[in-house]
Amino acid sequence: MDYRIALDQATPVSYELDWGTVRGLCWGDPNDIRVVATHGWLDNSHSFLPLAANWSADRGGLLALDWPGHGHSDHRPTGNYYHFIDYAYDLWQLIEQQGWQQLILLGHSMGGFVSNVVAALCPERIKSLILVEAFGLLVSDGTNAREQLQQGFVSRKKLKTPRWRSHSSFDSAVDARAAQADFSSDLVKLIVERGSELRSDGRWHWRADARVKATSPYRLPSAAVDDLLQELTMPVVVVRGSKGYDKLESALEKWQHKVSKLSCVTLEGGHHVHMEQPEKIAELLKSHV
Repeated sequence: MDYRIALDQATPVSYELDWGTVRGLCWGDPNDIRVVATHGWLDNSHSFLPLAANWSADRGGLLALDWPGHGHSDHRPTGNYYHFIDYAYDLWQLIEQQGWQQLILLGHSMGGFVSNVVAALCPERIKSLILVEAFGLLVSDGTNAREQLQQGFVSRKKLKTPRWRSHSSFDSAVDARAAQADFSSDLVKLIVERGSELRSDGRWHWRADARVKATSPYRLPSAAVDDLLQELTMPVVVVRGSKGYDKLESALEKWQHKVSKLSCVTLEGGHHVHMEQPEKIAELLKSHV
């Protein structure tokens, strides 16, 4: 499918946070945001282009954000890193700043983990929560605290002069990303289009801040996730890919009893099932808007 029409219909948007600017794309009225879609690690807002092609503008605004350090959003200032909890602060700050109400949060992978934390912090603002290939959090129960800290600190030191490998052509960049993907090259190309740029040296460079590769030095314990998830009073839908994230089942077994209005949907596809099955995700959204 040619997604150029959906891209041409998008309105570029930007929001000033207390450290810099986050950017994204909106389909429908940017002054009437109904859905905030957040992508996974090393993806960008183009991962929601297939969904946007199935979105009706009369339902309000569908906003797909680039996380800090991804896509067209600013990189964090020098000396800062990409803590998971800071992504949550960014989204929470944006929702509070804009005064959004009756919001649907649609999060894929990392975006889903962030979204279920933020929804727990401001449940009165969230109408529904749709988590694609995500539920709960990656946790640490203290048994490996020293190892987690050490790995996190060492990874920061290695990234003192962070850089990505550049590519001689756009197709080479697509091939490199496709080698790490479980979805088609045509869909990979969408993400690479927004996630790379041709620079004056004639080579294609990744836009993402290489510091996003740093290992997290700290993860919340399971007890903290218990407390957060039980605050999810809105309908919560977990969308699983039939060939997706293998740890999702154990997360559901561990925490599903904490969420009173939880339902699960399994669609044919992998970890990026929202790109592979956009029509079904659009129908799911339609039932919640």
